[in-house]
Parts: sequence; structure tokens; C-alpha cells
Amino acid sequence: MNTSIKLSLDTRRMIQNGCFPIILRLTHFRKTTSIKTGHYVPEEYWDHQRCKVKRNFPDVDSVHLMNTLLLKKQLKAQEVINKLADNNQLDKLTAKDIADKIVNRKRLSSFYEFGLQKVEELIQEKRIGTARNYSGIIGRLKVFTSGRDLKFNELNLEFLKRFERYHLSNPDNSINGIASYMRTIKAIYNKGIKEGMVDESLYPFKHYVIRTKPTEKRAIKLESIKKILEMETKVGSRYFHYRNYFILSYLMLGMSFIDMAFLRRDNIIDGRVKFQRRKTGKRYDIVITDQIKPIIKYYMDYPNPSGFYYL
Repeated sequence: MNTSIKLSLDTRRMIQNGCFPIILRLTHFRKTTSIKTGHYVPEEYWDHQRCKVKRNFPDVDSVHLMNTLLLKKQLKAQEVINKLADNNQLDKLTAKDIADKIVNRKRLSSFYEFGLQKVEELIQEKRIGTARNYSGIIGRLKVFTSGRDLKFNELNLEFLKRFERYHLSNPDNSINGIASYMRTIKAIYNKGIKEGMVDESLYPFKHYVIRTKPTEKRAIKLESIKKILEMETKVGSRYFHYRNYFILSYLMLGMSFIDMAFLRRDNIIDGRVKFQRRKTGKRYDIVITDQIKPIIKYYMDYPNPSGFYYL
């Protein structure tokens, strides 16, 4: 057979943390191409003669498991080659054609391209905050991968752990920060599974635990609240509106500014404020108390032409 495939370390492409990608090197009629496995090691931990990771590699829980997974990838690739040979198709294909059949290009779809597509959809749905989160994590991942593309099959458990270590290597970063990034990655990946971009069997969050730490609760002092409530402002000035926004948020169960910004006259029904949170979709039904009533009345008497109250 004029076709062979073996595990190899691609020492031409070092990534940011000094590791090199482990690849399947396919040779077909003296033409070669490579297939990414999604695993990376420093060259000092790669056994070039035995084509496997050395036992003393410290960055994984089990080197034996890692080598087993790599060997399975090689065996599956060999199975594809054998079937092509049995069907008399092998000699008619180029090395790239064979590589495409081995990896099933659908599973190698770009995580970045898919994520940015979701960003566009979120913007159209007016979900700007979530769109910003998606765009932000893609930007951070691009820095981590030195700008190279990231395929769904490369975003595995090992990659998540390396990204976590990279984030926490900066003393200014926190556990809760990486947790936020991982939740966003997980959300995009879940969408990829639902849309058939990647097989569910490759899901990296089966074994990755998103850790968090309790944050210190912060509360505005009562004296400061009293100062705001007693603050004298010129009607219609920006400080007049700022004070109103704060009072409304405080008295209406901590209503977020985005929910206030999207309130319309239609949300005032029978002496109550009825609305749906834009972030969670949860519905609220809040009575208009005597403290809230004069603020609501002002914006009812002087409505914004847009139909919204506070813009």
C-alpha cells in the first residue's frame, strides 16, 4: 500500500505556551498532509521514536489515557484508509481527499466562525449583552491561540485546562473570571451540537467542572441612600433623571437599567408595573407604591416620543 498514517509532533508550529501540536501525518504516494488531533505537548515530552507522549508529562491527569486516545484516532484513520483500499478508491484520491474522509470535515467546523455567526444573530435579536459576551470570549481565545483558527474538535478537555491555566497565570485574573468565560464557551458549544456542527460525543464539559468562589457582598450604605432620596435636583436635568432611575430600581425589586429603559406606557396596568426581564424572560408584577407613583406620573405626563419612558 502506498498510503500510511502515523502520530507525529509538528515542531514547525509552536503555540503561545511553548507546546507543539500532535498530528496524524498522512503520506500518500509520497505526498504528505497532516490531521490535527487537538492535543499539544512540549517537544521534551514527546517520544519521537515510539510516537507517543512520555510518561513524565505533567499537564494531564493520565498520560496513559492521553496516549490511548491518540492511538484510537490513528486506528480509526487506518480503518478509513483500509476501507478505501478495499473499495478500490484509495489510488484515485489525493492525500487531502483522504484526510477529508478521515476527519469528516463537518466535525472540523471553525468554533470562531460559528461563534461570530451567533453574535450576528444575537445582535439582530437585540440581545446585545449576550452578543458582547460571545464576541469577547472569541477575542480572548484568539489571543490564547495566537490568532490561529480553533476547530470544534480541538476544543477538548485538555484545551479547556490549558486555557484555564493561561488565564490564572495572571495574578490579576480570578476563578470567577475564568468561570464566566467557560460558561460562554459552553453555551456556544451547546449551540454547535444542536446545529450539527460537532458530535455530542466530543463534548468537553462532561468532565470539566466550572469552579467559582463566593464573592464579597457589596451594598450601598443607608446614609448614601438617604442622601440620594433627599437630593435636590432641577426638574428635567440629567441628575433629576439619574435620581429617578435609582429610586425606581431600588423600590421595584432592583429592576435593572436595561429593563427600565425598555418600559413603555403599556407596561402600566391597573396601578401595577408588569414587565418581562430581558435577560431571563422572567415576568414581574410590581405594585406602584406611593413613593413610585410621582415618578411614574412624571414620565406619563411628559412621555418620550419614542414611546419608551426613560430615554
